[in-house]
Amino acid sequence: MTFETEVKALRGKKDEWTLADNQIFDKYMELEDIKKTAKFKAIQEFYIQKERIKIKLKENELIFSKDYEEMEELSTKLKDLKKEQDPKYALFITINPAVNDTSVYQELDQKVKKCISKYWVSDYCYCYEQRSDDCKSIHGFHCHILLTRGAHKPSHCEREVRSTFGSMVGIPSKHINIQYKRKEWIPDKISYMLGNKTGDGKDKKSEVDKIMRKDLGIKEIYRSGYDNYFLNYNTDAV
Repeated sequence: MTFETEVKALRGKKDEWTLADNQIFDKYMELEDIKKTAKFKAIQEFYIQKERIKIKLKENELIFSKDYEEMEELSTKLKDLKKEQDPKYALFITINPAVNDTSVYQELDQKVKKCISKYWVSDYCYCYEQRSDDCKSIHGFHCHILLTRGAHKPSHCEREVRSTFGSMVGIPSKHINIQYKRKEWIPDKISYMLGNKTGDGKDKKSEVDKIMRKDLGIKEIYRSGYDNYFLNYNTDAV
C-alpha cells in the first residue's frame, strides 16, 4: 500500500486510531509542512530574482545612483585584479620554422602579423632572433611573441596560434612553444626579447641578432601596448 493510499484510508476511518495510524498522520503533516515551506521558498526565490534583474537594469527605487556607480567601480576593480592574478594572463610564444635560416623571414613575418591581429589580442610585442654566435653562419632563425589576451579562454588562443604557424614548422607540438605567464612576468620577458640574456654565448648571439636584423631591414622589436614597460629602454620599438 502506498503512502497516499494509507492517508486516504486513514481519512475514512470512523473508529479510534491506532499507533500506526498516528504515525501515518504525523508523516502526512510533516510532508504538508515541507510542501508549504517549498512553495514559500519558490515564491521568495522568484522575487529575489526579480529584484536582481531590477538592480541590473538600475530600476530598484531603494538604491541610489551613487551606489550603482560605486558597485560598477568595485566590480571593475575586482575584474582587473582577477585578470592580473591570472596565471595565464599572457602568452610567450616561440616559433621555430622548419627552415631555420632567414630565407623564411617574409613568410614568417606575414604569419606573425596575422597572429597579432587576432581579435582576442589586446597587447603584443615580437622580435626576430637566431642561434648563431657567428654572423657568417646564421642559423636557428626564430621569432618570440608576447601576447596579452582578452577575455577568451587560453585554450582557444593557443589553438589559433598553433593553427596560424602549423604549416611552417616541422612538429607543431615541439616547434611552437607556448608558455603562459602572469602579468608580473611581462617585464622579464620584454627584457629577454630586448637582448638582456644570461648564459654561455648569449652576448655574442645578441650581437649577431643585431647584424641579422640590420641586413633584413627589421626593427629590434615591434609592439602595440605595453607602454609602461618600455619607459626605461632606449629602443626603436614601433
